This record gives sequence, C-alpha cells and structure tokens, in this order.
Amino acid sequence: MSPVHSKRAASALAAMALAVALAAAAPKTEAKKQIHGEGCVQTGVQPHCLVLRDLKSGHLYDLLFKGVRPPAGLGIEFTGVLHTGPSNCMQGIPIDVTVWAHKASLKCAPGQAGK
Repeated sequence: MSPVHSKRAASALAAMALAVALAAAAPKTEAKKQIHGEGCVQTGVQPHCLVLRDLKSGHLYDLLFKGVRPPAGLGIEFTGVLHTGPSNCMQGIPIDVTVWAHKASLKCAPGQAGK
C-alpha cells in the first residue's frame, strides 16, 4: 500500500472511531414508554409491596410509589413507566407510578393478598 493510501486509510479509520465514540457518549433522550392500567390494589407477598392486576391486559404490576400510596383494597387507575433497577417485591412487573387516582366504579375486596 502506498503512503498516500495508508494515510487515507488511517484518516478514515480515525473518523469512524470518533463517530462511534461520539454516538456512544451522546445522551439518551429516548422517552420511557408510558404504562396505563386499572384494577384493585392488593398487598404483595413481601412486606410493603403493592400489586395490581390490570383489568384489560391481565398483567400483574408491582406498583412503586413516591409519596402517597393507595391503601390495599382500593380501585385505582394509574400511569407510570417501567422501573429500572432492582425491586424488593418479587411479584409482577415493577412500575414507577407517576400518577394515580381512585376509581370508585371498581368494587374491590379490602386488602386481599396478591396472587
């Protein structure tokens, strides 16, 4: 390979390496997918855990709240995002609840254990 081709190849390789490094360092701006559900809040198997089986999808969610938590046995509607990292509760899909509201139209048994 001639010295000119070697310099071009080295420059191209350096440019590709820089592009890969910049792409890896770019902040992730991808929004987390919103999850919406409704059902009856139940106590989980582990202490302090609250779970809910969504009435539409049938998914069991491990509800993680910051601030006020609904009591077990209350019918709620919630919106949240998938929790990243570990969860102490061993049931359901962990969700960081961003907003929830009591749903009076749901008739729930008070505080039953999650299944």
